[in-house]
Amino acid sequence: MSPTDIGSDRAITQAVEAMELVHSADLSPDGTLVAWSSSRIEGDAERRGLRLSQVAQGAASTAAASVDAHSVAVEFGDCDHTPLFSPDGSRLAFLSQDGPVTRIVLVRPSDAPDFAFEVLVDPKAPDRSVFGRPAWSPDGRRIAYAATRRTRVPGAPYRITRVIGWVDGLGLVDDATADIFVFDLDTGTHTRLTDDEWVNSQPTWSPPSGTAGDGADPPSSWRIVYRAGLGPDEWQQSVAAVRSIAVDGTDATPAEHLRALDIFSVGALDDGRIAVTSSGAKPHSVGQLWTLRAVDGTAADPVQWQRTDRAAGLDLDLNGDVLGDVAVPFMDPDTRLLLHAGDVVLRVQVEDRLEVHRVALDGEPKADPVLAGTGCFYPLAVAGQRLLYGHGTLAGPPDLWLRDLDTGHDVRVTDTATHNRSCAVPCTVTTFRVPIGSGVTVQAKLLRPANAVGALPTVLLIHGGPRSAYGEAYVTDAHILCGAGFGVLMVNPRGSRGYGTDFADAIIGDWGDKDFHDLMAAVDFAVDEGWADPDRLGVSGLSYGGYMSSWIVGHTDRFRAAVIENPVTNFWSMYGTSDVGLSFLPAVLDALPQTDFERYRRLSPITTAHLCTTPTLLIQGEADHRCPPEQSKQFYSVLRRAGGVAELLMLPDASHEGAISGPVPSRRAQNEALVDWMVRHVQGRDQALQGGADG
Repeated sequence: MSPTDIGSDRAITQAVEAMELVHSADLSPDGTLVAWSSSRIEGDAERRGLRLSQVAQGAASTAAASVDAHSVAVEFGDCDHTPLFSPDGSRLAFLSQDGPVTRIVLVRPSDAPDFAFEVLVDPKAPDRSVFGRPAWSPDGRRIAYAATRRTRVPGAPYRITRVIGWVDGLGLVDDATADIFVFDLDTGTHTRLTDDEWVNSQPTWSPPSGTAGDGADPPSSWRIVYRAGLGPDEWQQSVAAVRSIAVDGTDATPAEHLRALDIFSVGALDDGRIAVTSSGAKPHSVGQLWTLRAVDGTAADPVQWQRTDRAAGLDLDLNGDVLGDVAVPFMDPDTRLLLHAGDVVLRVQVEDRLEVHRVALDGEPKADPVLAGTGCFYPLAVAGQRLLYGHGTLAGPPDLWLRDLDTGHDVRVTDTATHNRSCAVPCTVTTFRVPIGSGVTVQAKLLRPANAVGALPTVLLIHGGPRSAYGEAYVTDAHILCGAGFGVLMVNPRGSRGYGTDFADAIIGDWGDKDFHDLMAAVDFAVDEGWADPDRLGVSGLSYGGYMSSWIVGHTDRFRAAVIENPVTNFWSMYGTSDVGLSFLPAVLDALPQTDFERYRRLSPITTAHLCTTPTLLIQGEADHRCPPEQSKQFYSVLRRAGGVAELLMLPDASHEGAISGPVPSRRAQNEALVDWMVRHVQGRDQALQGGADG
């Protein structure tokens, strides 16, 4: 495909839908079977299908061949994903989505290819929908899961009593509260363990203290450890609790072991301790790992939980967030905790890439790299001395690999890359650093069509967060713009993650200053190098990237077009309407609106929107509760009142990241509108995206 082909604009956006993406995967306990789900767009829907393949022990390392050519399809529904092997490998559980309901389905791998399916439906609540990854008991006889059941009548009036009524991606929280259940395979019964107004998730099996944790103890002695979030009286959206509850359901009162900000993932250890990580997304923090241990307490509180920092002094940013924009869940911060030989295997962000390290759970804090190099590595499962992981780059979405932890040899499991390369225009990637003064540099990347020469029309694409980064993760928006003949400049300005806490905290209380300076310095650098045409520049971004795009067009006229998606434009109104407004904004602005309204006003792009002369397209998800639709609507209204060229594209049923993983028509509309707007206003072509015979 050539970026100059007639009608190629639409062909490029359609090619995105022809890509195949690895969605989720698991490894059998003996390390010889891999199950994975891959997804494709078919019409207006995303179809996910499961495959199962054997990987022999000691298989030769190869990058040219993959084992998926000999895989078996596990054909059940149209949206099957999240496979999970039982502890003995005799059964495979997976999730199957049917409309609004997601259920657990069981198969026996040994039955391949003629599988018999067992769907776990509670006859007392057949419309109960599973929420997140289930967890097998160590003896393989029970499955713990979180589930939700919506009882509100659509269209009926409803009352909000909790502090945070809506959360992005979930919608009305009262419709999305989830409880913990256990299914017994021997009796076929579902037992409800929790019944409260929290969103409970991440169930994991905790053995009785002092046992081997092999499941041999009676069910009544085991507990389910889980994460409880979005409590009805919590005004900080990221506050969560680590709790546990008896498996047999005789004690309906959960025990709470920790309540804190930014609790991201939890996992029970075989010795009765609990491992906990933070996401590292909050100011003044990096991703961390703790263990919780029961210690003798007081007469009033006989058992207390002691927290130990297992990453103290290691200078690691656990979990990490290198942003891509394809519907691959494990590319986002991932809650799974992989336990191996007394360590936990986690991903670690290092500048613009993700590595995999093993962090010791005992003794002095210690970490050793397992996977490192160009690209992003995503740990997915570990069995024996085999690690299943995803590996992707800015050039392509992740495929699955198996690493032998003894020899370091890799076996390729999937090869979506060969097919996906045929769906995109070949691009080159240049990584460079831009001096910003005082010996400090910011890292940036430039995508260009592979055969392009000279200065190109160039789009500055700004990441969200801001505590995240662009890097070695596939960004669809960048590739479709590159395919349309643009250079795409991706910068990690001050405020980005991966370069140390001081770098990430540099813009707290002062958005639009240092970050604006860094972005403009990167544009100047690209122009001076002869890469970017200074008279044909565009700017675009989502979330914080939308904030910076809307800030930029109110402070400079050097860009010929802007596409602003789900932005922050008015901090004052966002404070009371966003699901994170009450906590996130005071943290990143270092002020409350009640005591420093001037800062909220001064740093809001709406304040200078009337000065904008840049043709601006706003794209807004109607179901976005993070940066609510009123943010785009305000900005659009001011632009039009000032006589500017502006349009507003609304995406029905799309959340904050709805153009990435939401309804397919919304994804398609965003892709086409982005290219169309830039082609018209930056390249100066009169013809926009053409359909019908021209497409």
